[in-house]
Amino acid sequence: MKAILLLTAAAVLGGVSGCSSSEGTSASFDVSIYPSKDLARTYGYYPSFEVDILGAGQEDVLKLSKYSQERYFESESPLRKYFGPVTYRFSDNSLRKKKLSSGSPEYQKLMGRSPEYLVVLVNLPLTGDPQKKDTDKKDDASLDPRKFVYKIPTGFFDDSPDLHLKIAGTGIIRTTREDAEEDLPEAPETEKQPKSVELRCVSQNKGGKLDCREIPPGSEPPENH
Repeated sequence: MKAILLLTAAAVLGGVSGCSSSEGTSASFDVSIYPSKDLARTYGYYPSFEVDILGAGQEDVLKLSKYSQERYFESESPLRKYFGPVTYRFSDNSLRKKKLSSGSPEYQKLMGRSPEYLVVLVNLPLTGDPQKKDTDKKDDASLDPRKFVYKIPTGFFDDSPDLHLKIAGTGIIRTTREDAEEDLPEAPETEKQPKSVELRCVSQNKGGKLDCREIPPGSEPPENH
């Protein structure tokens, strides 16, 4: 009886696995892309750039890791056409976050290919020492910070957390929603926020000009004289 139960469980799981394979990846999560204030600090302005989100297998990830970012984003790039990515465009006139929702047609098309990995690429120029850039490219192109690779959860009970990716001068950074939203170019600066103060105004002479002073938090207002 125990052997029959084990075989039945294996058959059920095998059916679930086969269904997932034929109909695409079952993982469901949102991917949000946030430009950051660091872009202006790095480049002196907010540059125009594109972000590609694509699904890839292990061999594709290896290929992309060795493929020049500049070549990938070239006009009529055959590799870019092959992957058919979801593309988001940013500029100084469009600095809001962009979101790939799990229920969207674009997401369903991307996941319908049963990818093992989610890859995000941005076509910003590298910053820093040019000689070091050349050395890094020769040593290991997979370290390019402008490429983000995420292993898609495949377990039946695995969590699929939403991804919040911040685009900075140093590349693509995975972070929290709160951090990314606070660093959006449109987010107000803390020091520029309106500040509430308590004032105590005293008239020096009847009908004369009021003398108003700010009361420090926690202190008692002065008495009128």
